[in-house]
Amino acid sequence: MLQSDLTSRTDASGGGLPPFPRLLLSTGIAFVACLIAKLISFDAADLLLIWPCAGVAFTFAWRNGLRWAVPPAIGGALWAWVEFGAIGPTLVTFAASVAGPMLAVGTLRRLNNWKPAEYRLEAAVRFVGVVTLLAAPVDALLATLGLQWSGLFAASHPAHRFMVWWLVDALGILLIAPALLAWMGDSLAEAEPGLSQRALVDAPAFFLTLLVIGTGVMVSMFGQQSYAYALAFLYFPIVAWTAIRMSERATALSLAATAIPLLIARAHQVAQSHDDFFRALEASMLVFSAVIVAQMLQAVATDRRFALARVAQQARQDMSTGLLNDRGLIAEIGERLSIPTRPDYGLIGVHLSNFDTLNDLCGPIRALQLEQDAAALLMHQPGAKAAARLSAGRFALMVEAESVADVRAVARELYSQLNGQLFKTEHGSVRLQLCVGGLLVDRHALINSEDCLMSLSDAMAIAASVRDPQLFVEPLSQTMIDARRAHQGKIEHIREAIRDKRFELHAQPMIDPEAPEGMLSYEVLIRLLDRDGGLIRPPEFLSLAVQAQMTPTMDRGVIREIFSWLADHPEALARTWKCSINLSGLTMSDGTIAGFIREQRALYAIPADKIVFEITESEAIRNPAAASRLVDDLKAEGFGIALDDFGTGLATFEYLKRFPLDYLKIDGSFIRNLVSNPIDEEIVLSTVRVARRLNIRTVAEHVHNQDTLDRLTDIGVDHIRGDWIGRAAPLEQIFAAPVRRVTRSLA
Repeated sequence: MLQSDLTSRTDASGGGLPPFPRLLLSTGIAFVACLIAKLISFDAADLLLIWPCAGVAFTFAWRNGLRWAVPPAIGGALWAWVEFGAIGPTLVTFAASVAGPMLAVGTLRRLNNWKPAEYRLEAAVRFVGVVTLLAAPVDALLATLGLQWSGLFAASHPAHRFMVWWLVDALGILLIAPALLAWMGDSLAEAEPGLSQRALVDAPAFFLTLLVIGTGVMVSMFGQQSYAYALAFLYFPIVAWTAIRMSERATALSLAATAIPLLIARAHQVAQSHDDFFRALEASMLVFSAVIVAQMLQAVATDRRFALARVAQQARQDMSTGLLNDRGLIAEIGERLSIPTRPDYGLIGVHLSNFDTLNDLCGPIRALQLEQDAAALLMHQPGAKAAARLSAGRFALMVEAESVADVRAVARELYSQLNGQLFKTEHGSVRLQLCVGGLLVDRHALINSEDCLMSLSDAMAIAASVRDPQLFVEPLSQTMIDARRAHQGKIEHIREAIRDKRFELHAQPMIDPEAPEGMLSYEVLIRLLDRDGGLIRPPEFLSLAVQAQMTPTMDRGVIREIFSWLADHPEALARTWKCSINLSGLTMSDGTIAGFIREQRALYAIPADKIVFEITESEAIRNPAAASRLVDDLKAEGFGIALDDFGTGLATFEYLKRFPLDYLKIDGSFIRNLVSNPIDEEIVLSTVRVARRLNIRTVAEHVHNQDTLDRLTDIGVDHIRGDWIGRAAPLEQIFAAPVRRVTRSLA
């Protein structure tokens, strides 16, 4: 087939043969092809037997230039002279063998120069269309007019002969030209992905075709010609199967190898039944249709294979730098680690620490050029085996190394070449800051690619925490691997507990001077359960839940569970003055959480004024837009809002004016040493004064003794929570205990 050959060729591409041997070869192939056509037609005498000649002419014109269609046409003309011994058939054969192929090749090249075919299917349609609608009609017209002029076969109807010649000439080019190009090794511009290029002919299809032919011959021997012809239609699924499975080259050769025996068998059946010669053209029409179907299917299958290969490449490759991406690096490391006799490898992680700043100052194009330069630098390191761009400004390099010193040498070289580079822009200048972490992966370590990347991230984090040079390289020991896997196991354990809703709700009471007699204010706390039903305390799972990014699911579960519990315990709901619920940073960024809270409140008929949602100061600072939207939505529903851990996020009091808060919770780090640390006391005093001016209630957490409680009362903190007031316990126990109150001595 010619789908991948629609590119211009020069005269020098003729397989390396000098011009004269090439002339003899092309002429000889055409002459022999006509002889074979004569033999397989059982001595039928007709000029139509030159049908392979046009295919040979097209092949040599395509490979070597338009003028090389002449030698095969001369070969066909020689056969006609030998066969008929007259000048008329000889001239007709030459004209009908050279005009169409030259016209087809010239047209295809002009089409390709105008707009190259982007897909194999587009090229196949061009080839079939030009041959069928242009080359074959021209050859048929020349042959019909020539035969009418010469008086040969004058008894035949001109229109009939024109249509028949059109068919066989198109079949000759579509069948012979691709097979000859494939035989000459010139049918594929590039190897097709996912296919073996060794198979030249589809052997199963060839033997299936022979089986169909043999069955048809046996049926025809019993006088059932119609059934024999019907059996020949099984050739369609055979060639379709070949086209879908095989390469372009193998499909072309297989079509020729299977179609010719089918044509021979049909000619034999016609000869045995003494039918008219043109009845044999029924088989030609069948083969002609099957060849077109096969070429279209093969083009579609090839386009699909290339598309899948491109998608697979893009899935593993970073398109901006040409390096691997994170998935590609994981696959590459996995492949190398699976080698039984693998050497020691070094993994080096490079982080351009201030890449975002450089991107803002220099613009995305300059930043992209920097990444491309860094990618080229990585691949030019000695012993480099693979490199990847993990994210913006983050790279990884795999090198061969026998010791930690080898890895450190490469890491130092990268650090020295990149760190400190000065970038000048119209907005100012910035020096590139770099941190480099490295690992030596021992050949005997039982590790997978994910463990390698996790350990490399740890090494880069350590490098980022040290002073200049921010460089850290260590051997990847089995102890480190086991520790990492244990850590991952804990994360999966927490993920499973949250996903399966294995948790209990506890609460810790709070002194609330605004609560009426008998009413209770408390904060809801979550306790996860392990597989055996044992409690997992917050210090053991909160940080892991954040790493697993499961806090939004956990927060939704808490909200749903506490609302459901209060609805099922109306007496507890009636005694609830304020129920505080924490929202994590990831939950705050979830644009659907406000709608979820609204739905759950309506579902369980919980009064909104009894619920206070707590947002963390550090998360509010990190994403103020999301925090502001969430606070506004919840306040509009009537919920209370508390700012938790105030003071830990290094925020100014400006944030107290930005959000319409009801409560300000002073972080426990300022409460624990309140009595003995004047700085902590001053911070608390300042916070209380500002909160009063803004009409915000203050809440003190982690109150563990009476002295702290008394001092907070003197300072004027409104609400107090801590173990001294009451320990966290299941909800039922909180409502069973008496409410503790405190007498305040306000300054």
